[in-house]
Amino acid sequence: MSPRKQEGWITKKSGWWVLRYRERVILNGEPEIIQKSKRLAPISPQHKTKRSLLADENIRRVIAEVLEPINQRHTPEMVVKVGGFVDTVYLPFVKANKRPSTYAGYRDLWRAHLKSRCEGLWLQNLRTFHVQRLLDEIAKEDGLSKTTMKHVKHFLSGVFRYAAQQDYFDRPNPVTLCSIPDAPRGAETHAYSLDEIGAMLEVLPEPAATVVAVAGFTGLRRGEVRGLRWEDYTPASKGSMATLRIARSIWRSYETEPKTTKSKAPVPVIAPVAEQIDAYRAQIGKAATTGSMFTNTAGRPLDLNELYQQVMREIFKLTRIKWHGWHAFRRGLATNLKHLGIDDKIIQVILRHSNISTTQNIYIKEVPADVVAAMKRLEAAFTSKRKPVPVAWH
Repeated sequence: MSPRKQEGWITKKSGWWVLRYRERVILNGEPEIIQKSKRLAPISPQHKTKRSLLADENIRRVIAEVLEPINQRHTPEMVVKVGGFVDTVYLPFVKANKRPSTYAGYRDLWRAHLKSRCEGLWLQNLRTFHVQRLLDEIAKEDGLSKTTMKHVKHFLSGVFRYAAQQDYFDRPNPVTLCSIPDAPRGAETHAYSLDEIGAMLEVLPEPAATVVAVAGFTGLRRGEVRGLRWEDYTPASKGSMATLRIARSIWRSYETEPKTTKSKAPVPVIAPVAEQIDAYRAQIGKAATTGSMFTNTAGRPLDLNELYQQVMREIFKLTRIKWHGWHAFRRGLATNLKHLGIDDKIIQVILRHSNISTTQNIYIKEVPADVVAAMKRLEAAFTSKRKPVPVAWH
């Protein structure tokens, strides 16, 4: 039998006309009925009696806005608090359907900045002004950068979008109209110059030197470098550049597809880097026919952060080379190409960004001629600065 339609009742309390009503919710995993109230208007000559109150069209509209969503809900299971929904519905959905790194980022964002602030709020009750206040509070108290605040907003928007898709929320997404509050400007990100990369290659042993060469002059993401296999590498031949085929990415112990479909585009390798790869391949001998290009002592894909901590950090400390993280190589490639006068759209193709025009979003099966030309210019610029590569450290 369907539940009886909720009409509520109107009473006086502390000088106000108040609408009282009941709502079915889930508490501690069990459906319960709780009583709630909504102030309608102060008791005044205009609203002296209940009849005069209900004669007011604005009051009737407020009552309808409160009761109609309740009467439209089919089961008490659809009435949850934000914390319960995120922990038991949304994050499990993300874990099952998104990249492991995406899930970890969402989980950490929720635990660090959102859970303590909003887990006890009723999901159905949240409106745009609630979310805006939440964003303002996070920006003020946690001191997050503008970029991180965008991630917070994106996370919240995803929560409400999925809640609506699963019938937990029956209004427009309240995050849509929210704005990113002013936040402290994050530290300026770094892009490695050709000189900085060259200095690293002078002092690093293998495989760190080849890893840095690949990261610095192909624009591969850290997980993509880690996921490289020898089968993905095509050496240079007469009239063509060497290439790397990006087929996978490795994050922690998870092997996944590259970040986007566009990321699967083949990547041209300039001659100095191809020479570095070929020399490294010759050094490790017969092992370099199949399998991971860069491995640790156990034969598993090399963790680049461990490589820095165990090998590179002490060398850089002794040689006074500043380290700005692996992603600075990707930014460096874009910046170095820009300094050489390469068009922004060509740089986007080289970095395999998805935010390009529709024609550039088509899956690239061959390296375009203009991309090769751009990389040739990069090759010439680096070769002019290059110093002899040191003997590999064992």
